[in-house]
Amino acid sequence: MIENNSPNPGTEGWGKAQESLVRLYLLDRKQHPSIRCLVLQVLKDSLAYISTADHRMHYRRLFLDLTAGLEGDQCMRTVNGFAALVERYSHIAEIEEVEILVKALTPMSALGITDSPLSIEPGAELVFNTVTTSLVELFLHCLTVSAGKAVIVYNALVDIATDQAKPANARLAAMKLLTRLRSDSSYAIMVITVPDSLGLAATLCRTEESALPNTVNHLVGDHPSATEEQQVMRVGRARATNPPSSTASRTSTRSTSAPKMSVRPTPPLWMYPGYKALPDDPPSEPSRVLYVATPGSDPKTTVKINDWLVTIIGILQQASDWEIYSYILVHSPSQLSNSFLFTNAVPHIRMLRSVVVSQLKQNFFHTPPISTGVKRGDVALCLYHALIMLLGYNEQFAKDEQDNIVRAVLHGIGTWDRVAKTCIHALAICCHEIPASVTRFLNDILKKMAKIITQSNLTMDVLEFLGGLAGLPQVYANLTETELRLVFTICIRYLEHSREQRLKLLGGSNVGATYASNRHSGVSGELKTASESFKSNDANKDLPQYVFALAYHVMTFWFLSLRLVDRSKHVGWLSRSLAWKDQKGNEIMEEQSQVTLDMMHRTAYSDLGETAPNTDFKPSDGKILRKSWLLGLSIVTVETAVGTGLTQLIKRQASGTTHAMYQQHSAPLHPHHVPAPADIMSSAYGPESRINIFPNHIFLQLASTIAPTPAPMEPICLPDDEIIRRAISAFDRNDTVDGHKIGVIYVENNQNSEGDILANTKGSQAYERLLAGLGTKVQLKGATFNTQGLDRESDIDGTHTYAWRDRVTEIVYHVTTMMPTDLEHDIQSVKKKRHIGNDFVNIIFNESGLKFKFDTFASEFNYVNIVITPDALLVPYSDSYLKNSATIHADGLVDGAGIYNEKQQFFKVQTLSHPSFPSISPTASYKLISAAALPGLVRQLALNASVFSLVWSSREGGEHVSSWRNRLREIVRLRERFANTGTSTSTKYPGAKGDKIYVEGDRWTGMVAMGGLAEEEGVLSGLDFSRWAGPNPSIL
Repeated sequence: MIENNSPNPGTEGWGKAQESLVRLYLLDRKQHPSIRCLVLQVLKDSLAYISTADHRMHYRRLFLDLTAGLEGDQCMRTVNGFAALVERYSHIAEIEEVEILVKALTPMSALGITDSPLSIEPGAELVFNTVTTSLVELFLHCLTVSAGKAVIVYNALVDIATDQAKPANARLAAMKLLTRLRSDSSYAIMVITVPDSLGLAATLCRTEESALPNTVNHLVGDHPSATEEQQVMRVGRARATNPPSSTASRTSTRSTSAPKMSVRPTPPLWMYPGYKALPDDPPSEPSRVLYVATPGSDPKTTVKINDWLVTIIGILQQASDWEIYSYILVHSPSQLSNSFLFTNAVPHIRMLRSVVVSQLKQNFFHTPPISTGVKRGDVALCLYHALIMLLGYNEQFAKDEQDNIVRAVLHGIGTWDRVAKTCIHALAICCHEIPASVTRFLNDILKKMAKIITQSNLTMDVLEFLGGLAGLPQVYANLTETELRLVFTICIRYLEHSREQRLKLLGGSNVGATYASNRHSGVSGELKTASESFKSNDANKDLPQYVFALAYHVMTFWFLSLRLVDRSKHVGWLSRSLAWKDQKGNEIMEEQSQVTLDMMHRTAYSDLGETAPNTDFKPSDGKILRKSWLLGLSIVTVETAVGTGLTQLIKRQASGTTHAMYQQHSAPLHPHHVPAPADIMSSAYGPESRINIFPNHIFLQLASTIAPTPAPMEPICLPDDEIIRRAISAFDRNDTVDGHKIGVIYVENNQNSEGDILANTKGSQAYERLLAGLGTKVQLKGATFNTQGLDRESDIDGTHTYAWRDRVTEIVYHVTTMMPTDLEHDIQSVKKKRHIGNDFVNIIFNESGLKFKFDTFASEFNYVNIVITPDALLVPYSDSYLKNSATIHADGLVDGAGIYNEKQQFFKVQTLSHPSFPSISPTASYKLISAAALPGLVRQLALNASVFSLVWSSREGGEHVSSWRNRLREIVRLRERFANTGTSTSTKYPGAKGDKIYVEGDRWTGMVAMGGLAEEEGVLSGLDFSRWAGPNPSIL
């Protein structure tokens, strides 16, 4: 009868034929499953012929009979076939029908095999429950056509994911969809294909590279013909997990004396990314019918994401199945980075924060099964990543809730070795997002940092944290003198360690380390992709010179951050700490120590900043005479107007140049004073010159007395010739700050090629806000600062750019949208590429909706790309979508949103590095950052990356020499050249070339230090200039 009678609507007797098929074959549970499934397939095929209201009425009655007749049916194949039929019929059914059918299907998701797949005889057919998969398929279909149906299916999937009585495979099938839900800025729902969770998946051994060899391979080997979905979606799996009471009390340290257990690895139910997590590819754009529930929205067209958050919280609190728990650990941070999805879930976000913080502080979370090879520290690492994402919602948290986040992060440092790096990175984010809470616990943070000094893998993270903190005075304003001293102590300890490492390198010791693990490092806690895992990532050992430079940078930043009245108090002990003993036991001061001490010398009693030359000499002042001396480690130039004595003093030091004006105030002659001698005329200065004073007089008044000056300490008068003028001119071309060039690139919707991206001439409002926060808009033509290659004469590279500067560092941004675009003559924008292609670091503002690829801009010099992506920008928008969606703007804002509120917009920030480059950034794994905190954080990330890149690029040919060190070297070269000029043959200055360095009488002997200005015994005692400069005077 099945073959000879057509059950398709429109043919004679079709209704009775269907009813007979159902009654005689489908509902008869004694029939063979293949016959019953054939009937279901016939019914499914007949749906294509429905065309009238009578047809629909017939099917309505038919499906009501089916739901009643198949209730409690234990035949898996029949249940699966019915689910597929319901899924297809729901496309054309009314919403009320769909609600009934989905309600009937949901209990069927609990049906499953009772034996583990490993216990099935080889060759036996495995049938897996696909009811939940059919519901997922139905949701994906309804997402674009029927919000009401999609809401019904969503609620059913949440119920399945929540129900602990359901088999793990059914719950996972629902969770694979639910964790992929996202929202754009108009709150439209969409489903992404692959969540960005690779790092966390590797942490829990859920990637092919990181998995234990006897888990996935065992499963795949037993069932080579099964699809991945079948392999992982088995039912009735034995749940070898601990009850909550026992898991909470277990620690990560297991007794070595305990009996050894033979644990057979259990094949995992899920892997990342998996063969095909979803039954169908989701729509490529956000839905135009289904939205996130917001206040006042229609419940029939919106999903309550709160319900899904309740499920996540319940799993974290009461999880008894490792497969379910681990899936949430890996995938929830990625979903939490989409803030628009949780706009109306503030109470539940706060509850989630409370649960995560409580579990971390009390060490009360699921202990992974021994067979997985996962440690409790790995679980904590995943929870910390969820907590970092929750930082983006900080404005919704009360002050004590923000404080508890910092407490929990601080607790992780020292509790689990593998999470320390992540916790330090989290503190760096906290400094920008919740600075008041960091301020409250800053003393505890610094003490914790001091305790982990011996962990070399954390060196750069600690120093970069301290360096970034120095730029946030609102955070450290309440530190006491003792607490500030602790910051310097940490840096000094790292300097000592760095010197040891550098000496080992010079001695040929191999201190590099290559990580062979495909998971994250057990001690670093930094998440890595598979390609990153084979890098030499322990940059703390591979590049001690970076740690060396970074420690000095941090000391400089913090010294300048001290109040002026407090700086001189630290000079004495800091100057002694800057000296060290070399391999021969000699007390020396290396170049970086010298320039740091020079900086302290210039700023311990002054906060006036940089100076500029004076050009206000008047003709009446007379001719200008110039004379220069080497005074210690400085070049002092005196420019004096011979008529009035008006003098400009120029003191050139390693850390900067000081210009000052000096003039002797001559008193009027008394009436009884004899007349002055006749004018001093000299043909050397011209017949009209009246010489009242020479520069030599000014120098003697300020730099000398008649007390004997030891020969090595005597100033060296430089000849007034072309050689010296060129040398001083070359010295002045050395910047007084370290310069960095950083590219800024805007990527528009759906762009992924270099040519298209570089052709952009403007960006969105959010992009412009970022630029304004990164620095100050400055004119290029006539610029007096180092523009890092940008033209300063004819606007070839644009009229303006952005720049940022403090007393130590200057950043010039190469902004591609501000450079001229000439597609007629320069179609590939080569003129722009010559700048950003030579920048070690680029900031990518990515509004393409596509994942940015590191090699988009091919260049051997691009080491780091800091990629910024609006959290609600999920996919490229088609022209038709943009045209039909009035709420979407180029900058991601929404109509009716009112005045822009920085705290309501969020960005995902991730640092991508070249394959050969270590992963060193707090954003090596992406973080959710608020718009208010974005510019400051990105600038700090870019600066750190640029400093590291300069060191990294010089690792084979030597070391990177800073601007200050280069200035110091030029001064020392002048001393070497002119040290013995005009002296007796029996006297040599320290610093002069020769086999023996001595002075007459051998009073000054020994090790040369400080550019040849102090003997071995005098180094430490002579460094503290605050001893004789004295304390700060009182105000008159």
